[in-house]
Amino acid sequence: MSEPDYEDFSSYRNFLSCSNVQDLEYSDRCEYVRETPECMDKKYFFNYIEILYCSLRPTSDSQQNWFLILLLCLCILMFMILGTTADKFFCPALEVMSKMLGLSEHLAGVTLLAFGNGSPDLFTNLAGAKESSATLYTNMLGSSIYVTAFIGGVICVIRSFRVDGSNILRDTSFFLFGVLFIDYAMKDGKITTWESIYLIMIYIVYLATILLDQYLLKRHVHSLEAMALNGNLSADSYKQLTMFRQEANIDIIHRTSRTSVDIESTRRSVYGNQTNANENLFQQFLDSLKPFELVDWHQASCIQKSLMCLKAPMTCMLVLFLPIVNYEEERHGWSKLLNCLQVIMTPQVMVLLLCEKSSWYLGLYSLVVTIPLSILCFMYTRTDEPPKFHAVFALISALGSMCAIYSCASETVEILYVLGIILNCSNAFLGCTLLAWGNGVGDLISDATLALHGYPKMAFAACVGGPFFNTLLGIGCVMLLKNLNSETGSATLPSGPLGENCFVFILLILFGTLMWSVTTNFHIRRCIGVFNILLYGLFFLYTVLGECEVIQTYAEISQYGAE
Repeated sequence: MSEPDYEDFSSYRNFLSCSNVQDLEYSDRCEYVRETPECMDKKYFFNYIEILYCSLRPTSDSQQNWFLILLLCLCILMFMILGTTADKFFCPALEVMSKMLGLSEHLAGVTLLAFGNGSPDLFTNLAGAKESSATLYTNMLGSSIYVTAFIGGVICVIRSFRVDGSNILRDTSFFLFGVLFIDYAMKDGKITTWESIYLIMIYIVYLATILLDQYLLKRHVHSLEAMALNGNLSADSYKQLTMFRQEANIDIIHRTSRTSVDIESTRRSVYGNQTNANENLFQQFLDSLKPFELVDWHQASCIQKSLMCLKAPMTCMLVLFLPIVNYEEERHGWSKLLNCLQVIMTPQVMVLLLCEKSSWYLGLYSLVVTIPLSILCFMYTRTDEPPKFHAVFALISALGSMCAIYSCASETVEILYVLGIILNCSNAFLGCTLLAWGNGVGDLISDATLALHGYPKMAFAACVGGPFFNTLLGIGCVMLLKNLNSETGSATLPSGPLGENCFVFILLILFGTLMWSVTTNFHIRRCIGVFNILLYGLFFLYTVLGECEVIQTYAEISQYGAE
């Protein structure tokens, strides 16, 4: 083959879809996988499609199905790691950070939790900004539908609660305006530089609005408190002050008794007053590594004991590099020796998980900072009570938990992507269903865990704030980068064969949220959660029928080739 012909062939390979491997004989699939960039690029820990066709080399559908079962078992393992990370580390750290920053439950949901859930996906999209954006629109809206409808519905089913009317109306209206603006901007199939900037500005205005609202609320609370001290407050104003206090701040709630936690009382150690700063140092370290309490083991059923045994290795692994900061636990989870070691270990593990394999040595540079900090931490802390800077460990725990959740979610996405290829699904269908589930599994676990801990308002706020953050900044920032690298000043953003369906359903979900929130006087009931889940089921049904060409989607005929 001559050099020009080889260059043409190499260029042609870049446009090949990995899903085409299903059209080949089993003996030819390994070569196709290794010669197709889409099959080899953007893999996280393992390249499952290469393992399947080049290492295992199945020769029949039945052998391939055994690999599918193995992948599903691996998915269950990822869910267990996600659940443990969210329940034991991420959610308690988020509660502590919200308390320290003086955030309301709603504001913590639309900022800290939304950023924590959405920022990994945003950075992933920005890293791939130079690649094709053929499925970006479908992926963003598909993920938004999954989080807003399905995960939001799950939160409502877990616990009934009441939300502040102004908050939910404001958040939903901003989200609705952002989606409508995206649809208006891409009517010509392109997003210009200014339109990308407008999308980013919409989110900045929203962020400024909610921060200003929190500031005004707290100022009003302070003025009412000043009037109460002077005895100039009426009985009705006292009720108003109590309500505004609850709205302006987050309260740490005991997950079993549902009562407020006395933060000062849980600072005390079971060992009592100590004169030695390192007394019971190693005993405390070993106690911290226990994956479960013996009391819980004796009270558990056989099935629960089996699950506890399965989770024990994962829990021990996570405890080694993720600090526990939990106001419900004794000493707020402080373990002197373990926490001092985590000052060194946590950055190392984060670098290993986030950086490319060739950049593993970057973690060594952090030792210049972390080793002296660890020594200072050991010198100026005690075993019987947490230090004054213990809240810093909440930040470390939150960042490390986000890293672990992102890693598990990314691996889940890769597994679901391989399942989609084996099932011969289109890229558009994969983006708005299987990949949306994979990207949203971290949101599902963390939001559901928060709702179970007694913070449903924070979880539900993240179900609106997270997709809004991802959709506007995901599309706005990616298209802005594309436009800056484009000679024409605009970049194409096709909706694809399923994009219009996603647009119609996200409108239905957001309008539905506005409707039921007003008609129920902002009381979130379980029936609303069931309605949202059924609405997502209807979206999935339409998507499957459109993928199988049983029904015609809302897309124009020309969009079917836009994958």
